[in-house]
Amino acid sequence: MSQNAWVMRLPWSIIEDVSDEQNVPKNLLAAIIQTESSNNKWAVRFEPHYKWLYKTKENAAANGITEATETVFQMTSFGLCQLMGALLRELGLKGPIFQAFDEKTNIEYAAKFLKRLASKYKERDDIIAAYNAGSPIKNLNGVYKNQQYVDKVRLHLSAIELALGGKDGKVT
Repeated sequence: MSQNAWVMRLPWSIIEDVSDEQNVPKNLLAAIIQTESSNNKWAVRFEPHYKWLYKTKENAAANGITEATETVFQMTSFGLCQLMGALLRELGLKGPIFQAFDEKTNIEYAAKFLKRLASKYKERDDIIAAYNAGSPIKNLNGVYKNQQYVDKVRLHLSAIELALGGKDGKVT
């Protein structure tokens, strides 16, 4: 089996539908999925130092949970694209945060976020860096502070393009 067999195991029908709906590059979405979760829709990670929260009191009340629980959820990344709970809320997710484990929901919100980043940053690597770090911060030598992440996404992009026979290859 090819070392890039993972490419064909990605949820391509959802990726392509969402990519078309949101007008974001399908291969970038796919590369982010592989980088963030290795295509594990149940991936979850608590980020204890995450400090950007979004209307915790209002969201807690709307969902019948304590503000402390909502705060923990907002400090946790969920699903295929490892979206932070606070970002999901900011982008409009209503109801239980666990909806983010649904592949289509997760990919839709990741695409919304990528679309927002693309309206702010024009360079692909800036968008990739900002997806991971909030903004594309570079050191004095011009290297992104999260260069390893950017490189990993680019490596996955290359593998996807190779497996699909080029940048515009359609998955069948």
